[in-house]
This record gives sequence, structure tokens and C-alpha cells, in this order.
Amino acid sequence: MAQELSSYLGVAPEALKKLNVLDAIIGVDANFFIDPHLLKRSKIPEFKNSGKKLEQYFGELITIIQASVSMGDIAWRKARARLIFKEVRGASIGYGVHSSDGNAIGPKLGLRLLKTAQEIIAMGIKDPAIFELLGLFEDGFGADRLSDMTMRILLDDFYSFTERVAKSLGVKNVSKFTLRGREFILPIHPNGGKPLVLIPMSVLRDLPIALSYDDIGHVVGVNQELRERVNQLIGKTWTKKTKLKKRDIRSLVLRSPKNLEYLLQTYKSDTGTSYDFENDPEGELVWYSLGQKYAKQNLIKLPIKQPKDLREVEDTVRQIILQFQKNIEVNGLNEHLYANGKPRHERFSQRLFYSTGDTYCKANNVDLNREPNAGSGPVDFKTSRGYHARVLVEIKLSSHPRLIDGYVEQLPAYAKSESTEKTVYLVIRVTRSDAKIRALMKKRDELVAKGVHCPEIFVIDGLLKPSASKRRKAARV
Repeated sequence: MAQELSSYLGVAPEALKKLNVLDAIIGVDANFFIDPHLLKRSKIPEFKNSGKKLEQYFGELITIIQASVSMGDIAWRKARARLIFKEVRGASIGYGVHSSDGNAIGPKLGLRLLKTAQEIIAMGIKDPAIFELLGLFEDGFGADRLSDMTMRILLDDFYSFTERVAKSLGVKNVSKFTLRGREFILPIHPNGGKPLVLIPMSVLRDLPIALSYDDIGHVVGVNQELRERVNQLIGKTWTKKTKLKKRDIRSLVLRSPKNLEYLLQTYKSDTGTSYDFENDPEGELVWYSLGQKYAKQNLIKLPIKQPKDLREVEDTVRQIILQFQKNIEVNGLNEHLYANGKPRHERFSQRLFYSTGDTYCKANNVDLNREPNAGSGPVDFKTSRGYHARVLVEIKLSSHPRLIDGYVEQLPAYAKSESTEKTVYLVIRVTRSDAKIRALMKKRDELVAKGVHCPEIFVIDGLLKPSASKRRKAARV
């Protein structure tokens, strides 16, 4: 079950904030990633040498790769081993699937990274920072794995930071853990058996730079000359395609050493900042407290305390959905679906519904397990006696480009599902046009007419409404 870090540690959220610690939602994925750039400039005592450690690690790796004569020799095997990273267990940023563990870099991905590194080094590029840019070239190596790789290399620094903070806060639930021959006193993760690793807010971004060309505009914006160089490098390609694939990027950048040098200059010139936790524009954290707040302000009674079959689980989930709808359409929750006048990411609404449903179940002492699938996608409601009665609520925004396709794709699984498992398709309208919603309902009606067993659809109006005073003024006119 999800839980705020501050609540689990038994400390005030302000205490974590004062110590620069992310008050993460443990057990739910967060789109925060450790940025090597920010670590290198960090003034936190435990990370003052982190930049040098990263450079040393990858500098040594370059030396080993250069020493390799053929695939499979001792140097080659040593280099490959240095590009394989076990998942970091217990990191409180929680970007792993169904847990707060990171994604490992296994042998297959490690081999691809090694081949790319060999190709780059053969072009005469020997800057250790190139390993921070591998996400541009390799499928499967995204922000989460860059973050995980960075944290694995610097894990002793993160342990030291966690140990100091836990001691400062007087955290009681701690234990001894050994890493690289050194002993640390660290908080115990809620799942038990591993340490809970705390993360400084100042080293986190929501989208690390240089992992796709969508972010290059921000990176090069700090330097006019570099911007012109990069525009010359990729401008023509950008005009031909709205989105570059990684194989296009690889071909483009690895075309010549100069291209790589420009890219490295551009990347290293970035002065970027950490995520704006004060305002939380993407709603990466605020969803949890918002869902709880509106649920507690608008409590409902769920009479079935221990749902024993699918019908009773469905009835309970339906009551939660209807109240969630009322909270959005009547009680003002719709205002939080937007930031700067634009709809927040779909995962915000998904998590918001999870927080709402979780709060209602807790308030009514209802015996249902609730969990968001990897922090986004369907919210899973099931009886605590196992998967014998299960309802998945799939939340989509009306702006989703594949709104109808997503519904149709549910049909085969829905038809094959046992009589104890159901899916609900919940659509939140955030677009002025309702054409997609009408097309969705039409598609559903067509399928039902053909005898197809279809998931139930709920539509919630999440559009922003004029204030009461403006509505009264318009009525008088």
C-alpha cells in the first residue's frame, strides 16, 4: 500500500523538507530521476566528491575498453561487467514497477551499451560524460536506468546521506547494513529486509536532460553558439519528422566526431535546475494529499465491509467512482486536473483516483486491497483473500490520442476473463470537444449490438467551469 515517507518515518513533512529530503510516496512510481549534472554541482556534504567518482568510474571504463583487442578477451569481459548494474533496492523515489526498486541493467542491455561505447571511443571521443548520454542512442536505456546506474555507482554516498538524515530526525526503525565493507545505520524499508534510501530533492529532475531530442531545446538554450551548431546538426531532420527515433539519433550523431563533440559541449554547458517541488507543476506528489483531502471532506458510507464476490466488489468500486465524479464535477477537484491552463499528465488523474479510493476504503474499514499498477494505468481493487474478486479501473483523459483503441484492446482480455474479474473504462473529459467521447460511446454501442461483452464506461466532466459570480453575471446579461 502507498504511504508518504514522512508518515512512515513518523516525522513532520516540514522536517524532511528542511533537510532537503524528498517526501516520496513509498510504493508508487514517481517520475523523478537522479541527474548526474545536479549531483556534480551538489553542495550536500555526502556528495561533494560524487562528480569525481562518476568521472573516475567511466574514465577507468574507457581505459579498459581501449585495452580490449577482441570481443571476449579479458578487458572486454571486464568492461562488460562494469556496464551491468543490479537494481537499487529500497530507493524512496520509487520508479520500479510495483515497488520502490529501480530497473536493472542486465547483460543484454549492458552488451549494447558496450558496443556503442566502443564505437564512440573508436572515433576518438574519450570524455567520461559520454556515458551519461547513452540514453540518446539505446532503446531500453532511459531516464530510470541512467538514474539507477548513477545511484548504484554512488550508493555509498546515498547511504551516508540517509544515515545522517535518519540520525538527525531520530528515526527509530533502523538497522545495520553493510556496503563495500562499510557499515551503515539506515531506516528499514516498509517491505522489510532492505534499507530505505533517502533522496535529496536538489538532485532530482522530472525529466533528465539529454535523453531525447525533445529536451535538447532546453539544454542548448544556455548558449547561443552551441544552439546554432546543434540546430545545424539536427535542424533538417527535425523538419522532416515530428519525432526522432533513437536509431535516427544514433545515425545522426555518430556520423562524425564533431557531431559528438558538439553534443558533449551542449550537454556539459547546461546549468539546469532540480524539479520545482514547491509548486509541483506535474502533480508528482500532490495527488496523494489532494485525493485524501477531497475524500475526507466528502465522505461516503460503504456498507459492504468485506466484499465476498465480484458483484459486491463492483458495487463498492461503483460507489467510489460516482463520488469521485461528484468531487470533480461539483466539489471543485476538477481545478487540480490542470496546471498553467493545460491538463496535467494522465497519470495524475490515475493516481488521484487511486488516492481517493484508498481513502474511502480506509475510512469505511472496507476489506479491499487497492494498488495502482506501477503508479499509472489501471487501479486494481481486489479482495484481500486473493484474486477471486477483482475490478480494474482504467482511467483515461479525453485528450488521449488512442482513447477508442485503448478500449477496444481491452475486449479480448475482458472476454477471456473469469467471472470474478472486470474492467471499468473511466474517461475524464478535459477537452472542449466531446467528439472522441461520442465516438467511443458509438463504438461501444456497435459492439454491444453485435453481442460483444464490453467493459462498462463512465464519463466524468473535468472541464473548468466559470466561477459562480461569473455565471450569475452571464445569467443577468
